[in-house]
Amino acid sequence: MKRSILVCVTAVALAGSAWAQDKGQKPATAGEQAPAMDLSKMGPGARKPTNEKQTKQEVQAFFKQMEEIEKKHDFEAMIAMHDFPVYMATDDLKGVPETKEFSREEYVAMMKPMFEGMPKDLKTTYKPTVTVLSDSLVSVINDFTMTQGKQKVTGRNASLLVKRDGQWKWKVMVEAGYGGMSPPGATGGSQTPPEGKK
Repeated sequence: MKRSILVCVTAVALAGSAWAQDKGQKPATAGEQAPAMDLSKMGPGARKPTNEKQTKQEVQAFFKQMEEIEKKHDFEAMIAMHDFPVYMATDDLKGVPETKEFSREEYVAMMKPMFEGMPKDLKTTYKPTVTVLSDSLVSVINDFTMTQGKQKVTGRNASLLVKRDGQWKWKVMVEAGYGGMSPPGATGGSQTPPEGKK
């Protein structure tokens, strides 16, 4: 999934780059060579991370903050950590993918009942592996552990975080296995799949 998204994003970026390059130039006529693109002025060449170590520390702090919010059951603080609209993907138990875009209103309507019904003894911890794409874009593979009483479950999800107005926020969230399910009272990590199947 992550690789497919990356391929799509790269293809769109290259198409957009070509359009931007051609916008201010006359098209090459027959026999003329098209002007070379300056790859340092567009895309990843123009948006290299300036301080990966600091960015990774900020993202680690973001996940720690998420843990604290879940402990406090602070719904409004959790909502504030998202950059709407958000995009979610999952698959069902037969492997059929599901994806959906959520506005703030849709996300709140889906999440609030589940957040309020979360068992008080449910604890989730995160171990994010961060890849810095730029100073405002990071991708994360997160290995999480959920414990409730004697139950302990481990899992993995993926996300894209964006830095908006100086704050890191969820933008894309991907977690397997929730497709086709009705929303139960418990959660699976911090990320809710499409249609509220958590």
